[in-house]
Amino acid sequence: MMLCLCAVLAGCASPKSVQFADPTKASSATLAAIETETILVATSRKPSGKGDFSAERSDKLEFSKYSVSIPPNHKVGQIEWPKGAPDLARNFAVVSDQSIDGLKGLKRQVNEKFKNPSVRSIDGKKEAMLFVHGYNTSFSAALYRTAQMKHDFEIKAPMTLFSWPSAGIPELYMYDRDSIKSSRDQLEAVVTALAQSDAQEVTLVAHSLGTELLMETLRQMARSNHGHLPKKLRTVILISPDLDIDVFNSQLAAIKTLPPAFAIFVSKKDQALRISSFLAGDKERVGNNIDETRIKRKGIVVVDVTEATGGDGLKHMTVITSPRLVAVLKGVARSGQRGLITRSGEQSSLSDQLVDVATLPFTFVIKTTEAIINH
Repeated sequence: MMLCLCAVLAGCASPKSVQFADPTKASSATLAAIETETILVATSRKPSGKGDFSAERSDKLEFSKYSVSIPPNHKVGQIEWPKGAPDLARNFAVVSDQSIDGLKGLKRQVNEKFKNPSVRSIDGKKEAMLFVHGYNTSFSAALYRTAQMKHDFEIKAPMTLFSWPSAGIPELYMYDRDSIKSSRDQLEAVVTALAQSDAQEVTLVAHSLGTELLMETLRQMARSNHGHLPKKLRTVILISPDLDIDVFNSQLAAIKTLPPAFAIFVSKKDQALRISSFLAGDKERVGNNIDETRIKRKGIVVVDVTEATGGDGLKHMTVITSPRLVAVLKGVARSGQRGLITRSGEQSSLSDQLVDVATLPFTFVIKTTEAIINH
């Protein structure tokens, strides 16, 4: 049975190494057509070759800045992986990388971005974002996925990837879970650095098993500060959380005041979480639980995307890979309707601006611990 489950997960395996491309070998037409995304990286993995990192755990945080090219043929939600040497006209590729001098260097990079007014949020504030990837993820997959998200959601804020030492192999689920435990202090240091930067708001996004790492880190930070988190932490988004519900409630209980915007994206069709639930003794995970009453904290928004179409075959990254859902959520950001995930218990309607960016009809459900809103 375990071999069958691993075979399902291995079906979506991606190349294991960072692929560099030489822009001087590309045509002028290609260079004019590609777009590049700057991704800051903090990782608790050990270095492995030029610009790459392995699955081995490291006690030392490594910091880098990458310029990732997005090909002109890019389709929303996808990563166009190279089969051999990357072609800038067809594939994701790294065109440059640069080492960063520790946490101070990371803050300098973030602050430097804020000198450009175009990177500010729709309400004019300086926002920094952090993404924590999930299980079975190589460093290259995490890097390219972060670039894909930044590009497809048109995120202007400086974006940092925290890459913990996932084995990138389906059979090594327990190795990944242990890597989570060994990375909490490193992630806390990175979150603290972003909160100490010139950013006025910090948004934390995590996927799959990375949500457990993020929540354990927030619990740890709260317990060391009388239950409080840094005030700049304004938004937490958990995508397909691979988290036991009882554990999640205990983590929430340690935090006196949650960030104003706290959203969870769930799906009953999430095949990866079905496997995780099986391994946990048939107990539902937070990410495939659509009963918001089991979450013992008011004000948390649960967005049920079970009926969303498109995206990855396992339905584990629908929020990131479904073109229609990306369009809807991008429309929310453009219209400034953050109330969809911040105003607990209030009904909200999709504006004309939001409807224009998506092909309707489109159904998903937004729940809070106090109300249910259908869109």
